[in-house]
Amino acid sequence: MSHPRTARSGFTLIEVLIAVVILGTIGVALANSLAQGARRTVAAGAIGYRTAALNTEVSRVAALPSGTLTNGTTVRTITTQPFPHTVTTVIATSGQRQTVTITITPTGARAIPPVTRAIERTIGGTPSPFGS
Repeated sequence: MSHPRTARSGFTLIEVLIAVVILGTIGVALANSLAQGARRTVAAGAIGYRTAALNTEVSRVAALPSGTLTNGTTVRTITTQPFPHTVTTVIATSGQRQTVTITITPTGARAIPPVTRAIERTIGGTPSPFGS
């Protein structure tokens, strides 16, 4: 007399291993995607800080009377968090035109490119933060 096969219960070792491989592959892809998103978020935050630092410096310089600015280059280093950077200001005068070039260069771990803006001013006139 033969014994009828009973209904199978549970998973075989091969089925479990295949499921682990599939889940592992999906997990690695998801982790990579999350890491890229985190890097992009950090870069976007750094760009926001860089833009705010540039706008602050442009506003500061634009508020000064044009006769108070002398030709030359100044470099300031800001080491405080959350955005350590250097501010380079170059002032050049030609006749009645004065050009102020401001460069914000991020320092530290957030390695994003520097940004520059030039302000054209007429000596004794009104500054234009948008250039000529």
